Amino acid sequence: MTASSVRAAVIIGTAGHIDHGKTTLVRALTGIDCDRLDEEKRRGITIVLGFASLQLPCGRLAGIIDVPGHEKFVRTMVAGAVGVDVALLIVSAEEGVMPQTREHLDILATLAVPQLVVAVTRADLVEDELLELAQMDVSELLAASPWPGAEVVAVSGVTHQGLGELTAALSAAAQRLLPRERGTLFRLPVDRSFSIRGFGTVVTGTARDGSVAVGDSLEVLPGRLRVRIRGLQVHGESAEQVVQGTRVALNLQGSPPEAAPPGSWLATPGALACGDRVDVLIHLLEGAPRPVENHSRVRLLYGTAEVLATVRLMDRDGGAAPDELLPGESGLAQLALPEALGFVAGDRFVLRVESPMLTLGGGSILDPEPILLERRERAAAAQLLGVLADERSSPRERVVALLRRHRGESLGIDALRRRLPPVAVAVEEAAAAAVDCGEAVPVPADRATWTWAGIVPDWVSPLRSFLASHHREHPLLDGALLAEARQALQPCPGERVFEALLASLCAGSGMQRRGHRLALPDHEAQPDEDMRSNLDELCRRLAAGGVHPPPLASATDGMDLPADAVTWLVEQGELVRVSDDYLVAREPFRGLVKAVVAHVRSEGSLSPIQFKEISGLTRRHAIPFLEFLDRQKITTRTPAGRALRDLPEWLR
Repeated sequence: MTASSVRAAVIIGTAGHIDHGKTTLVRALTGIDCDRLDEEKRRGITIVLGFASLQLPCGRLAGIIDVPGHEKFVRTMVAGAVGVDVALLIVSAEEGVMPQTREHLDILATLAVPQLVVAVTRADLVEDELLELAQMDVSELLAASPWPGAEVVAVSGVTHQGLGELTAALSAAAQRLLPRERGTLFRLPVDRSFSIRGFGTVVTGTARDGSVAVGDSLEVLPGRLRVRIRGLQVHGESAEQVVQGTRVALNLQGSPPEAAPPGSWLATPGALACGDRVDVLIHLLEGAPRPVENHSRVRLLYGTAEVLATVRLMDRDGGAAPDELLPGESGLAQLALPEALGFVAGDRFVLRVESPMLTLGGGSILDPEPILLERRERAAAAQLLGVLADERSSPRERVVALLRRHRGESLGIDALRRRLPPVAVAVEEAAAAAVDCGEAVPVPADRATWTWAGIVPDWVSPLRSFLASHHREHPLLDGALLAEARQALQPCPGERVFEALLASLCAGSGMQRRGHRLALPDHEAQPDEDMRSNLDELCRRLAAGGVHPPPLASATDGMDLPADAVTWLVEQGELVRVSDDYLVAREPFRGLVKAVVAHVRSEGSLSPIQFKEISGLTRRHAIPFLEFLDRQKITTRTPAGRALRDLPEWLR
């Protein structure tokens, strides 16, 4: 689908003070009365979102969302403003700019609505002088807004004065919209959910990204309940597929309305992060009614949901968290929620005072799936969040910042996609660029996965100290086991991450990987002459018993051996550890295995009874010996008995 076709539909959202004529104007433009409820008609105010369609002169179909103007319904207004392309601000010529006008305009700015058109309504009810005053009032309001040049049109929803000019202004604003980048993953914030007899559950919303078709499966967030699309409508017309930027009604198969309530999301399965905390950039309005204090509670309006959130401020310069954020200031924070919500990086939100309900400002989602921050970690985390907040940061820098947040761990392709804006970053390309720059390393996994390479220098000193101590305590071992070395690090990295970074660690520090061990370069696991004599004596005592050696405690009786003597002999191949207390010298072991191979080659298989006859071993040692051969892949169990598998060179 081309960029132009993605922009074929436009969402227009109304805004403005209560009783300034929003619904009347929409009815005049479209012929549709958006006040559906009896209570709305009786009281003469809009309570819930209303919807209508308008064919613009430019050829694009506009979906119009009519929002309430009353201060008690700001949550509903914000839900309607989500995904709006063009805001239609309504100001009555009789009253001019009112408190709710200013608050709605602040909310539109906070949500970064691209275009704005102003309709000065009830122009037929006032004298020209009063109309001019209202228009001047609007111009002064717009001068300090993101839309100082927005068109202002005088109209009447009753006489239809100025409707042609207003429609042309809306069409011009639609044509000024930049091509919308479409994410590959579908998501829709639910603003209505209801049941229709004979059809079942229907949910509505504005498609924010991607596309969906009849028969596709989606998930509801929070909860990740799977649902299937039985049917759909776009701007009130049946369709087989919908794309972003359109008003959508989805008929869900086999799900009650409460399964996908207003405030929830419908999305491609696994596409959205969902949790009870989110890292954000907050910007308070210049006229915010109060500061936002650290650990204070605010109302978070995001998507079509409203929840209380606790603000944990962070200082991006690495210092202590500020005590408060003042009106007009911006700051980084983590919001802690009482319940899980679906979040998308790059989305905008609104913050309001818990009580009384006044708008403080808003901001954008930086990391929708953050780690839980301890107080001492917030300064470092804030510096990385600053990268995500900076619009100049490249995709590579954003990916590296997320990997650094999980130092010693890894992030897969799906996790990175959930934590980056859905259309701004090609994750695989960005991660590949980070690998090319030496900032990231691929981690073996079922799906593409990476880890931050910059943690390696932090490992060198603790590992050197650990290995030096290990070598003193275990002089005969060729080094510490990789698992032991990994666990010496704090925080302990994942096994796959440590393995992925091991080559870089050794190249930069001189440490050596020796099989499944790690050692300092000058360490030599060799016994001195006296110890070598004792080790040879142990081997002779065990070899004297053939495949019936004495218990290890008896074999070492009276000998002065270091704790790792047996392990060293096993690693040197002079002893074979069949089980914990069953050690066989190399030559007796090989002799018995050769007899086993000869028997299988002659008879085709080997049963446990036949093995006992060949070896003379009791069940206590015979079964462990056979299982050891299986583990070494010399033999394998079949219904007929043991068969040969992969023979080592000395058996061929």
